[in-house]
Amino acid sequence: MILSTFEIGLLSILIICLIIQLLFYWMVLAKPYYHMKNTGKEKLRPSTQLPVSVIVCIKNTSGDLFRFLPNILEQEYPEFEVIVVTDGISDTDEEALTRLKNHYSNLYSTHVPEDTRNVSRKKLALTLGIKAAKYDKLLFTEPDSRIRTEQWISLMARRFSDKKSIVLGFSAIEKIKGVSQKYRAYDYFFSNLQIISFALFNRPYAGNGRNMAYTKEHFIEQKGFVKHRILKQGEDDLFVGEIATGENTAVELSAQSVTFAKINDFQEWKRQKIERMSTKRFYKKGPVVFWRIEAFSRIVFFSAIIICFLCGFPYASLTDFLLPGIALFCFLVRLLSQFFVINKTAGRLQLRKFYLTNLWFDLFQPFMNMYFFIYLLLKGKENFTNHYAKR
Repeated sequence: MILSTFEIGLLSILIICLIIQLLFYWMVLAKPYYHMKNTGKEKLRPSTQLPVSVIVCIKNTSGDLFRFLPNILEQEYPEFEVIVVTDGISDTDEEALTRLKNHYSNLYSTHVPEDTRNVSRKKLALTLGIKAAKYDKLLFTEPDSRIRTEQWISLMARRFSDKKSIVLGFSAIEKIKGVSQKYRAYDYFFSNLQIISFALFNRPYAGNGRNMAYTKEHFIEQKGFVKHRILKQGEDDLFVGEIATGENTAVELSAQSVTFAKINDFQEWKRQKIERMSTKRFYKKGPVVFWRIEAFSRIVFFSAIIICFLCGFPYASLTDFLLPGIALFCFLVRLLSQFFVINKTAGRLQLRKFYLTNLWFDLFQPFMNMYFFIYLLLKGKENFTNHYAKR
């Protein structure tokens, strides 16, 4: 059979996209798995356990502080403090916080003034917490997170050294049921995997506020969050993007150091997705372009596969199966590679694995991100501070 020029071009596009996808998975996204495989037997070094200040901002929470805070306060670490910055919490939570402070001597709290305007209240809360911290090593998490083990502080803090002043950890979504909720878990996992992969290549560009640490010196040098004060968000990803380099950034990647986000509500997840996307325009250009190439090549790859199957229709002879057969082979090669990288990494972190859902979520993700991008273009001003909006 002699292939037409169109068919040769189609196969060329398919194979090129396959190669690009395999490079993304085996060289970049598999980096965390290789890293964990090589460092799996690493032990804690008690002699390097420097004092740590854990900072948490709590706003309008309906969570159970009696479950969340003791999870941090009872960590197995020689010297640390927990600073809670409140912003409009209920009387019930205020009472719970007071009772916890009476029980734990290393728990401190402050609050954001109610009449604060024209600034990001989250950034102001973090600023107040950082200024109140008496230790140089700062560790951050969120009230909607669950700390997996009592070794969390030890594991994150062990990465600090004379050269390493920023530590990035991994965050995942709790085990949940339902297709919609499982997709959120996949999307969140993939996003964190991208951040950690780049950091392991000494190209850090963002961090996750549910599990990261840096020294107070960085905050002072940057004059806080002044560089992106016009945004309501950016206190974690943009700030880390400004201060992180390959020389000063370390990664803590282990099953025991993972923090779990609890995002069961779709509207809350949508809000967080839009907020994160609103800050991406201020990321370093390299990582943004890099991951856009991955998403674009993914869409073109699946489009080429569909066209290959259509070209063989109605499959009247054996030769009609040539293009669909090649397309199926390319599809299986990528699928198996993806299964291995994603699930091996998830397995090392003791997280939920993705099998049949992986394929559908992989197809769906670029289009879902496109939806949020368009939504942001139409309602992007909501992600700026009041001060910026009034100009």
